[in-house]
This record gives sequence, structure tokens and C-alpha cells, in this order.
Amino acid sequence: MKSNFNFGSIVLVTLLSFVSCGQDYVDNSRVFAEGKITSQSQSVSNLPVSLENSYYILSKTTTGNDGSFRLGGPDATSETELVLNKKILNFSTDRTGYVLSYDSLSIVFPEGRNYVKFSNITIE
Repeated sequence: MKSNFNFGSIVLVTLLSFVSCGQDYVDNSRVFAEGKITSQSQSVSNLPVSLENSYYILSKTTTGNDGSFRLGGPDATSETELVLNKKILNFSTDRTGYVLSYDSLSIVFPEGRNYVKFSNITIE
């Protein structure tokens, strides 16, 4: 009887270890964006900036006094955008493939890109 208990305990512990050691979070990637926003006609201090996809907000912040920002959040399988909700006139970055959205209120990230530094984002 005692040996059955030990064998049962070993089987139970083994099964629980397989359940708890899943690969779900091994490849969790993150997306990061940083940069500086400028404008000729309005203050760029405390502007809301967010990383979003079509389902939810990944990360939110406000710009510093000089218009700088830093964001990071979980990478999503759908398209990621840097949303300013201000008309973006132009932007420059150290990478290629980033484009303005159709309404020019956000910058669309290319698939597979998880870090970008914007040298300058000019808003109206």
C-alpha cells in the first residue's frame, strides 16, 4: 500500500509539472517606441501617445515638456500603431517600412518590427 502511494505521488507530480511548464509565455515579444514630437503651431508638452492595435491599447503615456516619449507593451499579432490623435505632417525614423495611417493620426508599424526610435514626428 505504501509503494502505491509513492508511485501515485510521482505520477501526479509529473503530470502537474507538464501542465505548469507550458510554452505559452516563452516567445512573448514586446514592442517599444520612443521619439520626439514637434509642432510649429501648438505645445507638444503632455500630449497623449499610445501604442494600439485593432483590439486594444497596448500602452499609453504623455509626452514630456520637450515632446519626448517612451512606450513599451506586449506585441500583438495584429497591426500595431503609434497613435497621436493629432494630424501627423511627417516623421523620420532609423528604420524603414513605417507608414502614416489613412487619416494621418497614427503611424503603422510593419509586421515583425518591435523597436523603433523616431528622430522627429511633426504634427500640425
